[in-house]
Amino acid sequence: MRRISSRWQRATRGLDRIKRLIQREVWVQVQSGLSRGMWMRLRLPGEGAYWHGTHEPDVQNAIFCAVKPGLVVYDIGAHLGSIALGTARLVGKLGCVVAFDGDPENVVRLRENVRRNGLADRLRVVHGAVWSSTRSHGIPFRRGGVVKSRGGVEANGNHPVVGTGEIITVPAITLDEFIGSGGPQPHLVKIDVEGGEYEVLQGGARFFRSQRPLILAEVHHQQAADQICSWLNDYQYCLEWHRPQVGAAVDSEGSDARDFPCRLFAWPSDYEGATWMARVYFRDA
Repeated sequence: MRRISSRWQRATRGLDRIKRLIQREVWVQVQSGLSRGMWMRLRLPGEGAYWHGTHEPDVQNAIFCAVKPGLVVYDIGAHLGSIALGTARLVGKLGCVVAFDGDPENVVRLRENVRRNGLADRLRVVHGAVWSSTRSHGIPFRRGGVVKSRGGVEANGNHPVVGTGEIITVPAITLDEFIGSGGPQPHLVKIDVEGGEYEVLQGGARFFRSQRPLILAEVHHQQAADQICSWLNDYQYCLEWHRPQVGAAVDSEGSDARDFPCRLFAWPSDYEGATWMARVYFRDA
């Protein structure tokens, strides 16, 4: 069985290299959505959804409805910046977006996108995996494939759901340590880390208890959903789940295996969350 698994991984890596060769990397302007008009260096046709602006429309809507000039937003698992670029435009010169990503290749391209759009004064790129513990020696990170080029941390029993590439070592830091060392305190935290969402929240326990930002997260399996529901209840957050596959809300207890990945929207009890969700769904309709 191990031999078969090893051969399959080698074959998959070979296919990824072939796909990378046949895809053309070009500068394009995003056609619609939150980052409309922004320049991105993309591999086409595989990354066409970022070009068209159709990637994660419910997340785009939620950010558009919640983010105002002067706010601070964390994009954890920012990938190439399809969300971060448009968010940086929303926060304006008085606000800030901090975009985290563990994959060094994504970070290079993300920084190029930031420079091309003249957003270096308000969009900070951090190379590192946000996790439940800071590890000075780094943490194992499974790289993604070519078309779905998102990877994630492979530790503590977590395996990134679309990670098919090699394992590399990347810096790891907690939200509490990042903020404690001078990072701006976010008003909204977006999490898209391919299965390690609960680990991210655990690493920000002090921050979430004291500052209570809005939370957007993509959750990939039932265990994480159960853990996050319990965690949010302890922190007195309200929450709503959304199924991107069918564009419908599900109950606050989570969902079954057929519903994943699921989108989580969470807010402190004193926030007008119902109004926020109504605006999100109205724009998504």
